[in-house]
Amino acid sequence: MTIPGATYLITRTTAMSLFLLTPSKVVNQIMEYCIALAAQGRGILIHAVSVESNHFHLVVTDTEGRISDFMQELNRTAARCLLAYYRARYPKRRIDALWSHAQSFSATLLVNSNAILDKIVYTLTNPVKDGLVRDYRKWPGFNTRPGDWRRGTPAERPNVYFKKTPEEITYAVCAPSQLGESIESAIQSVELRIREEQARAAVELGARRQSVVGVKAVLATDPLDAPRTDRPVGNLNPVLAAGGDHAALSTAMIAIKMFRRAYREAWREFKEKAQATFPGGTLLMRTRFGQACHVLDACWCLTAS
Repeated sequence: MTIPGATYLITRTTAMSLFLLTPSKVVNQIMEYCIALAAQGRGILIHAVSVESNHFHLVVTDTEGRISDFMQELNRTAARCLLAYYRARYPKRRIDALWSHAQSFSATLLVNSNAILDKIVYTLTNPVKDGLVRDYRKWPGFNTRPGDWRRGTPAERPNVYFKKTPEEITYAVCAPSQLGESIESAIQSVELRIREEQARAAVELGARRQSVVGVKAVLATDPLDAPRTDRPVGNLNPVLAAGGDHAALSTAMIAIKMFRRAYREAWREFKEKAQATFPGGTLLMRTRFGQACHVLDACWCLTAS
């Protein structure tokens, strides 16, 4: 279901959880440039980014309903660029893929401002909660900060793969409009929540007697290595988040279920007649097969335009 104006938490994981996104000057430059390039001309507003060693998180607003186009371009360019980099770096090692094939990407729809605030804080403090650094500002990988909302940021083209794209892209990391009209107030709110979350993470690490990995150890990580712990099984992959507002979450879940039911009915009709009217929010059948869609009513999603 595609909703123009909606805000999402996006997550993407590397193949076999390999540390192919391990921070370095080259990897950071590649990821920043690919994100900026993919967002250009697709109506994507970037609010927060955190690239860890084997996955990344983004909080973005999809103003034109083109989140799939954005992620397709980001996945494509980052994969080709990073694979070219690693194949040159490790000519005797076989590297077939960058991204996990289990899922193209995870997109959690954030239905209200509380959910947006929660997921921005979650995104930026992820390296802290994972016990890698004590302060997210110490993370050596590519990440953004609330203070970036005050200005545009240049991304320089890496010396790998790209040839005909711009040498520099100036992109904006902007504050979500749902957090209020004042950028300074939004920055203060997020920074306060980040401090609280980092303090909570420090207490939890102490309770588990777990030491922080530290920047030097992170930078020394073998990018062709993977976590030694067992792969998580049965973890939820939420489609929606409402920042603790159970009523808003329930309403959104009902709307998603109604959309899926209407889509299945339209699909059955399409298979029989090669023509059907799909529910508003349908993407593939509308763009690839030219099928009509009802007008989208997403009033339940308070972040949508």
